[in-house]
Amino acid sequence: MSSLRVDPVVTESFGIEPALRDDTLSVKLTGRGDMAAAAPLSSYVKALQGEVTRLSVSTIEFDVRGLCFMSSSCIKAFISLICGLVGHGLRCRVRFVTDPQLTWQRRSLRPLDRMCPELVSIADA
Repeated sequence: MSSLRVDPVVTESFGIEPALRDDTLSVKLTGRGDMAAAAPLSSYVKALQGEVTRLSVSTIEFDVRGLCFMSSSCIKAFISLICGLVGHGLRCRVRFVTDPQLTWQRRSLRPLDRMCPELVSIADA
């Protein structure tokens, strides 16, 4: 499998760290998913959709355990990704890994699971 064509993103308060393992694209998110993070995250998930196609990735795993906050604008970026995958007929699963001690994470992501339960899952680490 080829290497990723997306680079890590690091801002003062937000980070995105991608890794490719077999046919899974892992993305670790850290910091604050606030309004300042929304634009970089939105651009990033659009690029990830291209990587899914190019690399025939079967799963994107977002590790959100390192996030201390996630705005609705960041949730919207994930909605756009899921809709884009479905719209292009891609059967790539999207898995979110949450911290069981941070109950807001699972609560905030639950609508994504309800939106597309055949592709989206949420798991506590």
